Amino acid sequence: MWGAVDDGDPPDARLIAAFRRGDAGAAGRLFRRHADALRRLAADRSDPDDLVAETFTCVLAVLRAGGGPRENLRPYLVATMRELAARWDRPQPGADELVEAAFGTLPARWRTVLWSTVAEGHTAAELAPVLGVSPTSVDALGARAREALRHAYLQVRRFPAKADMPGTRPSVREQFCHPSGKD
Repeated sequence: MWGAVDDGDPPDARLIAAFRRGDAGAAGRLFRRHADALRRLAADRSDPDDLVAETFTCVLAVLRAGGGPRENLRPYLVATMRELAARWDRPQPGADELVEAAFGTLPARWRTVLWSTVAEGHTAAELAPVLGVSPTSVDALGARAREALRHAYLQVRRFPAKADMPGTRPSVREQFCHPSGKD
């Protein structure tokens, strides 16, 4: 059921290897081979074509990065599609929760500078003696902290579950298979 497809094209293993070597046409052949089966599996959804397209986008990115299967692509596609569908169906956290989660990932010193300057309205000159640094250093710390908060926010927005688990990193599939356009 999963591996034997007689469509006149080479087997999945050869097409995957060709795609990894840069043959974009191999991706098209893989799509034509497997898209109808995925659409049938997603037929009960309101967005089957979007889900199939996102599934292929994710899986091709994983393959390009060297991950994913070496043969028999369909089981991997099905698993990815189910994971995406579950993510799309899950309620997404609100902006406040995301900012709070991102803020919590920052080092204590950066959190202190951000909270003191942004939330409480203290100036760098007021905060400098508390931190034992110059006002210029407080400004530099604040700039680094704001940039880190931007990056942390983008990370928790893409991987909200990972924000609760310090030290965890998203898998290769998670790095490429996020619900773009669905958040």
